[in-house]
Amino acid sequence: MNKKLALIGTGVTVGSILLFTSAYAGMAASSGYDSYKTAIKTTVAAKSVTQAITVTVQDNGKNLIGVNGTVKKSKDSHAVSADMTIKGGGTEQTLKVYNTDGKTVMKTGNSDTYKVMEGKSGTEHPNKAGKSQKESSGQEQADRFNKEAENLIDALVGNLQQYVTENPAANGAKEIRLSLAGNQIPTAVNAIGSFLVKQASHDSSQFTADKSFKTPFGTDFSALKQSLPQLSQDVAITKVDLQASVDGNSYITNQKANLTIEGKDASGTAHILVISIDLGLSGVNATTPDSVDLTGKQVETIDAKQWGEMKHNR
Repeated sequence: MNKKLALIGTGVTVGSILLFTSAYAGMAASSGYDSYKTAIKTTVAAKSVTQAITVTVQDNGKNLIGVNGTVKKSKDSHAVSADMTIKGGGTEQTLKVYNTDGKTVMKTGNSDTYKVMEGKSGTEHPNKAGKSQKESSGQEQADRFNKEAENLIDALVGNLQQYVTENPAANGAKEIRLSLAGNQIPTAVNAIGSFLVKQASHDSSQFTADKSFKTPFGTDFSALKQSLPQLSQDVAITKVDLQASVDGNSYITNQKANLTIEGKDASGTAHILVISIDLGLSGVNATTPDSVDLTGKQVETIDAKQWGEMKHNR
């Protein structure tokens, strides 16, 4: 799944990581910070959810990438479905993805064929008792990791609560806002961000060097990734804006964020990248991911083992 999910570009992925890391940075030790962390934990713990996602990437005011899609997730059924439209690099591609019972089915808009990748042998769900024990152990590990990550972020960023506002709304809801710019952004966060952006640019250039490469699902995002500037000098996060709407049950219902990254490429050309994310959440604990009936459809089976070996050999 990793290569096919490169559809939103390494820059967008890195931008999302930096944005939420910086969001935590601005809210340490404040009531807004505590409310936001509680909302994140509550939302992540939901059994199912529908996510409406819009992502844009601009470079010096020019639109580079646009992503619109809907993702549905269910922990109980171990299922995920996605319907995405991706624009960038002079191309537009649509994708439908269905993942359940260890099987991934994907269809692109320009093909009538459904590509199917079965889970590796031995990955089928175990019996109920065994699964429960495994899930319990995995949850414990996840809880420990999340707590350690939370402590690390708190220690890194210090106390910047003055940049956070929390305003009450109807029915116990609240609006949380954060705005950081320039030297308000912690040095440690900026240093980590600079490293990640440079590394992402390096990985992107290596990935797109072989223009003949395509994923086994028939998707080709090389033009999309090539449109992203490869920043290598004077890279810095210069602005972070975040707005989160939290309902009376501490679930995040909408989150809008803008991350500005400035830097220069190898030729010395200056770039101002603005990554905007709009995430709407609905159907909490009431979402059923979409499924597909392959009866009568054109189907092509992908060898998971062969695909894995190809990835490692590249």
